[in-house]
This record gives sequence, C-alpha cells and structure tokens, in this order.
Amino acid sequence: MKKSLYQAIFLSLSTLTVSQLAYSDVTVVYEQSNGTQKISTTMQVKDNKIRFTPANQNNNYSIYNSQTNQLANIDYAKKQYMMMDEKIIKEQMNQAKKRMDAMRQAMQEKMKDMPPEKKKQVEKMMNEHLSQVDNTQTPQTLEQKKTSRTETISGILCTVYEASLNGRKHSELCMTQADKMGIDNNDADALMNMQNFMKRIQRVAQTTMGNNTAITADIEGIPLHTTLYKEDGSISLDTRLINISRDKLSDKIITIPTDFTIKAIPKIGE
Repeated sequence: MKKSLYQAIFLSLSTLTVSQLAYSDVTVVYEQSNGTQKISTTMQVKDNKIRFTPANQNNNYSIYNSQTNQLANIDYAKKQYMMMDEKIIKEQMNQAKKRMDAMRQAMQEKMKDMPPEKKKQVEKMMNEHLSQVDNTQTPQTLEQKKTSRTETISGILCTVYEASLNGRKHSELCMTQADKMGIDNNDADALMNMQNFMKRIQRVAQTTMGNNTAITADIEGIPLHTTLYKEDGSISLDTRLINISRDKLSDKIITIPTDFTIKAIPKIGE
C-alpha cells in the first residue's frame, strides 16, 4: 500500500466531485465468520487516529495514532492503558522467543529419560505448541495476482486479488480505493498507515519468531472482503465490510481520558 495513491485523487472538475463525497470522520464495521460463528469489529477514524473495538468488548479497545505509529491498549474498567510501538512489540516477541526456546530445551532434557510412549506424547505437545517458535523455518511469501473479477460489498465496488502459498490457494482479497468509499485523504492515510503498521508487526513475527503463519499479502488499497483458505481448500475465515458510516464522531472516541493511568508493559512470564 502506498500513501501516494491517495494524494493524487483527480484534479479540476473531478476534484469537486470527489469533495462532495469526502467526509472528515468514518466508521467501518467488519464481520468475521469462521463457519461456526460470526463476530463484528468496529474501526472509527478521526483526526489521524483509529479506534479499534473488538467484538463483544465494551471495556477494552485500542487507539492507533497514525502520525506517531503508537498503539494504546485501553482497559476502560480499570482506567488504565498501555502504550505500544514497533520497538516494544519486537522486544516482547524476543522475550517470548527466549522463553519458548528455554521451555523447548528443558523439555528435550526431560525427554531423554522418558519411556517411549511418554516421549511421543511430549513430542506431540511440543509440535503443537512450540513449533511456531523456530528460527530454522524460512519465512514464506505470497504470490499474488489481480483478477478480472469484481464484487460489490456494502454498495462499494472492489477488485478481487488471489494469493497463493507454495502453489496452493491461500487467500482472496477484494480491494478498493478511498475515493470509492467516500473517505477523505487524511482518513485514508490513517487507515493505510495502520495496515502498514500491522504488516510490519507481522513481518517482525516472521523474522523474530520464525512464524510462518504470519503471512501478509502486499496489495495496494483498502480491503472490503477477505477470505482465508485452509490447506484442504475450505474456508478458514471470511471477513467483509458490512457497514460504513460517515457521521461526525466525538473527540472522546479517539482520546485517552485524562484520569487514566499508564501501565508498564509486563515482561513475558511475569
């Protein structure tokens, strides 16, 4: 995703047309389905900040500042918040990796004297729970291509991209641009900055943790519909935009209350 895409939205009469559709605030709601249940998440964009509220959460939410690349995780009930950035997140992942490596080494020492059946059980557990923390794995990349297919999601036209991993279908993404959503440049930049922030975090997970599950497509635009596939071709997760509102938002939406106290980032294992 490139910021410049949204700084070159039409000129002359075209600019007037887009201006009539552009708003300073926007709320988008996405629905996620894994085949057995559906949940919705909400993002509210205002003044270069994005408030992200997970499903079924009233007391916990996050505020991302696209200008500072900082993420505030807020516990409203406790009147506390934690500030995260890429450096802190990388430190957390390094701590997690060291802890997992130590656990792996300790388990391997114990396995030396275990009977065969018990040893198989422990090996299975390690494969299930510790295999993702393995710096011997080679981070995988997606091969992606634009298709001729389009969809209309919540009244907005988008173009379908396909992504494959090691020859198998990994995901489909239906992408659009901010002018088609009626989002102004500032809000579009904020959304794209957040997406790029999350991509960088996922890539840190790949390089630090050796986690091949954190694989992200690098396609320009804003996703309206995303489908992830399992190795057998069945759908593992389907995410689509179900509502977009351009009503004006209160400043309180993206502001940490002044009486909240900052909480230190706990070390892994504490």
